[in-house]
Amino acid sequence: MSFEHFERFFAVTAIGLGLLLAGGLNLAFGRGGRRVWLRTSGTLAACGAAVAGLSVLTRPELALRNGGILLGVLAAATLLGSEWFSRRVAALFARLRGPAVRWGLVALSGLGAVLIGAIAFEKNDEAATDQQMKDLELLLGKPNTKPSDRARASTDRGTPVVLREPVGPREPGELLEPEDKTLRNANLHTHVIRRSPPHDGANCHGWVFTGGKFHLSPDDVEAILKENGYQEVHQPQAGDVAIYRQGGAIAHTAIVRYVAEGQPVMVEGKWGTLGVYLHPADKSCYGTAYTFHRSARTGHLLVGLGGSPGTVETTNATAE
Repeated sequence: MSFEHFERFFAVTAIGLGLLLAGGLNLAFGRGGRRVWLRTSGTLAACGAAVAGLSVLTRPELALRNGGILLGVLAAATLLGSEWFSRRVAALFARLRGPAVRWGLVALSGLGAVLIGAIAFEKNDEAATDQQMKDLELLLGKPNTKPSDRARASTDRGTPVVLREPVGPREPGELLEPEDKTLRNANLHTHVIRRSPPHDGANCHGWVFTGGKFHLSPDDVEAILKENGYQEVHQPQAGDVAIYRQGGAIAHTAIVRYVAEGQPVMVEGKWGTLGVYLHPADKSCYGTAYTFHRSARTGHLLVGLGGSPGTVETTNATAE
């Protein structure tokens, strides 16, 4: 048994014993008016004994708190025996018999319920929104990364691209519950097909341009689009790159997988530290401000990671 559990048990027992002693003494003294001072002193002595026992065996603040509970119960019992209090209660109930008072109280209680409900809803909504934002920051935000020394990469024009890897990556299992909450809160469960589970090993840009091995920054993507010959197209084809922007800045990169007449364009990409998903282009947590881009080069891997201009490139774009 824990000490905290013992304290709670002992406090309840002490209050019970104090009330038992006070009640028994008052019953023994009967209704005699001349015994008021004897009744009062005996009651206070019973309370004092209970509080003293608590202070010896537990913390002083716990003894004071439970002593207050004892005095409150005894004060209520004394008040109930007062003729003045009885008359006031009777007068109150007599007033409540009037329809104006009764139904006025009903109306006031209804108004109070509406106000309390609105306040509670607002607080709960703010708490839910804050929690959702924390989950999004956890999963879609930028993890702590460092430049990698495992490989070197560049654009087709030779501009170096900084490959980054996570510092202290989390276990994939830690991200499963927040991932599920994020999809449910955004109502995207029925719109996506998960191709691989969440992990910190790469972000969306790195999933496209490094084969899922590293993290890339949005600035790197701007340079890659420019120097690897990507041109914006309005009629996408399978293999094109989809670029999502928020406030004009690149927020997400994906690959076009399926295009069919009368059907939504299907893209595949890694959502931050979430998993890799196949979904309609307009069904993601990155909004609907996206464009499609195509390059004459084969595949999307950077030079140094298996890709080179004008050569056939084997890419593992659907792997993690």
